[in-house]
Amino acid sequence: MPNKTVIPLHQSQLYKLTSPRRLANVLGLGEAELRAMAIGPDRYRQFEIEKKGGGKRPVEDPVAPLKRVQGRIAQMLARIEPPPFLFCPVKGRCYVSNAARHRGNRVVHCLDIKKFFPSTPRVRVIAFFQFVLQCRGDVAGLLGDLCTFEGHLPTGSPLSPILAYYSYHDMWAEIAAFCASKGHTLTVYVDDVTISGAKVPLADVWQVRRMIHRTGLRYHKLKHYVDRPAEITGVIVRGGRVVAPNRQRLKHRKLLLALQQPGNFDQRLQGRLAGLAGQMRQIDGQNESLR
Repeated sequence: MPNKTVIPLHQSQLYKLTSPRRLANVLGLGEAELRAMAIGPDRYRQFEIEKKGGGKRPVEDPVAPLKRVQGRIAQMLARIEPPPFLFCPVKGRCYVSNAARHRGNRVVHCLDIKKFFPSTPRVRVIAFFQFVLQCRGDVAGLLGDLCTFEGHLPTGSPLSPILAYYSYHDMWAEIAAFCASKGHTLTVYVDDVTISGAKVPLADVWQVRRMIHRTGLRYHKLKHYVDRPAEITGVIVRGGRVVAPNRQRLKHRKLLLALQQPGNFDQRLQGRLAGLAGQMRQIDGQNESLR
């Protein structure tokens, strides 16, 4: 369902803030509290989590008061009308609808932005608030401090997904205009970029890669599909349909069989089974929407 509560950028509560006091009011804080939160010590917990493919991923998790404020900023940014190619974090759009946008296209190219949040510097965050949202310089600086950790977007913040997009709004606009001029379909799901069409020459993909490189970002995990099923944000696009990947169906079957064993009432397994079943219904629902 489309988000009917979106507003133009110039109607955002964050637009044209002219003083730290006004920023504090918008965020529901006192000005002294705001300044302390922006620069105070011990604002983040740092730890590591296991990655599915092996290795560990560092996490910078804001403490609860800061996380609440970052969540408020994220909500305000999420109300700004998003471009049609952006799928996360956008209300009413998801990883399944992101993949479904590419149904029926013969050629699909996928790439990931490498370490997107750690690679998004404070200076780009400040530039967005100052030159796009037109906040006064000191206000933009305060917002930059509130939103970043050691000079970059933190990996554990609820704000980082939407702010990573806006911090590179100029790059995404250039890529979108280029793809539109070529008749290609573009979607962006946080750090996952997908370009598809009847024909998508490698030269066009190279141009997009150059646009990414010019900003200082890097890409990896390039995938290329021609006249065969494509995996996009964890969903298989096969012709005009989207389907769950076989590994997901196998996992669902194994969990179902495990829970059918006598005396097995493991609530964790039941929760995982319900989650997988919900994901598969969500994927099937995208096909139903075409009927």
